[in-house]
Amino acid sequence: MSSKTKSWILLIVLAIIWGSSFILMKKSMFDENHNPLLSANEVASLRIFISSIVLLFVAIRQWEIALSKDWIFLILVGLLGNLIPAFLFTNAEKTLSSSSTGILNSLVPLFSVLVAAFVFGQKISLKAFLGVLLGLLGTILLILFNSSSISSIPLLPSLMVVFATVCYAFSLNIIKNKLSHVSSITITAISLSFMLPFCLIHLVGFTDVSQKLGNPLYNQAFLFTSILAVFGTTLALVIFNQLIKLTTSVFASSVTYFIPVVAILWGVYFGENITWAISFSVFILLGVFIVKKEEHKRVSKKTTS
Repeated sequence: MSSKTKSWILLIVLAIIWGSSFILMKKSMFDENHNPLLSANEVASLRIFISSIVLLFVAIRQWEIALSKDWIFLILVGLLGNLIPAFLFTNAEKTLSSSSTGILNSLVPLFSVLVAAFVFGQKISLKAFLGVLLGLLGTILLILFNSSSISSIPLLPSLMVVFATVCYAFSLNIIKNKLSHVSSITITAISLSFMLPFCLIHLVGFTDVSQKLGNPLYNQAFLFTSILAVFGTTLALVIFNQLIKLTTSVFASSVTYFIPVVAILWGVYFGENITWAISFSVFILLGVFIVKKEEHKRVSKKTTS
């Protein structure tokens, strides 16, 4: 198998894993009749807890990095890149469909450019800025028209997802500007391990997870949450790293375009209410395309100069 073929296979697999994360959250919280199973906070805590346990051996082996001067940045990555978004996404999906959540998640590259420009001092071209505006316009239209009336606009849940993408944007820029000397799997393992005590305290002291464990009624919910943690976080990271090694970060980041497609397909399969407003996602993806194209030009110019 050629490296090009392998790269495309890995890209598609990664898109399927990350694009499926949103329906897995929904299925962890509700059964087919929309009866509640695990709470939003239980799913979020379990996801981070399980992911951190899976990568704990890596964190222990690299623990000297956690004790270095980078510890504050690793904690910020744990908070902004994992813990806070996990809680925001599950709480948003109590109202939003998984497909809408998957589309809004595409805002990450747009906010990443803004954070890079206004927080880390990176220059932003006019075209990239217009791409951001186009993506934000698509977001506003999607939120406004993704309901039957003005009074039923899911503003707060939508803003939760938007804020989660802002958190991701800060996390990505911290990794790029402050932790570039540390491998991504080490960053993930250590940053997740910092979140482990919080999740453990939350699960034991503030949830009913211990009472639900072993109850057949919740077996499926625990299974979906475990899949979300192991595949959506750990395996996805390994694939993403391998994809970057085989190709480039630009090619690997193109997974952004496929994630909403997978999320929408799962939504259709499970009979979610998908309105015509979802067509505004084209503006978001077009904005992402413009931003990524400008980023590629900037990186290429920097490399050749």
